[in-house]
Amino acid sequence: MEGILDRLKDTFDPYYMESFFGPLSLYGGFFVGTLLGIILQKGRLCKYDIVSGMFRLQDFTFFRVGTPLLMVGMILIYFFKDLGAIELYIPDTVPLAQLIGGVIFGSGLAIAGYCPAIAAGALGEGNLDAIPAGVGIIIGSVLYAEFYHETTLDMVIGYINLGRVTFQDIFLIFNHWFFIIPFVFMCLMFLIGISMYDEFLRFSFFTVGKIFCIFKSLDNKKCEKGKRVRR
Repeated sequence: MEGILDRLKDTFDPYYMESFFGPLSLYGGFFVGTLLGIILQKGRLCKYDIVSGMFRLQDFTFFRVGTPLLMVGMILIYFFKDLGAIELYIPDTVPLAQLIGGVIFGSGLAIAGYCPAIAAGALGEGNLDAIPAGVGIIIGSVLYAEFYHETTLDMVIGYINLGRVTFQDIFLIFNHWFFIIPFVFMCLMFLIGISMYDEFLRFSFFTVGKIFCIFKSLDNKKCEKGKRVRR
């Protein structure tokens, strides 16, 4: 507990605050975060029904907004990398840890309807249901940071470590653009596919609704005819 309190105290240490006001300030991160918030808000992604509907395959708004962001982000990152403007710091590939973490994160996202960025955007919109999700995210992060590292479970899950590998390394592609271009094409086909599926669902619901209305009107006519006969 003392260690937690010490780290909390260090958070407000002037040395660490230098990152906010000094030459290594986070103004760039603030600008990018603000831009992301605008995109999430304008894309209607800061709502529980939108996110949960993605997992129920009933709403594809998240895919329509997220897939173009993924495509543009990948192209720009590698474009600036080739220009030498940025460097990529690829984390280690730990299959078991990333698989378990992905399942936990995906389950939490499906149940709560929010991830950290979306919860912040939803709270900014005034959606009070984002408060328990945000509190849960903070508590989970603290528990993970304080009690998971350097434990037996950490060593077992992280035993298989493939190092800093990419799909380019796995598929032995000598130039990353030979992977990026097919990936972008696949994303485009995915967007076309979900648009067609969405239209199919709308047509199906419209057809079923019409059929239901027809049968309902026939039943009403039968009822009215039966009442006249009784009279």
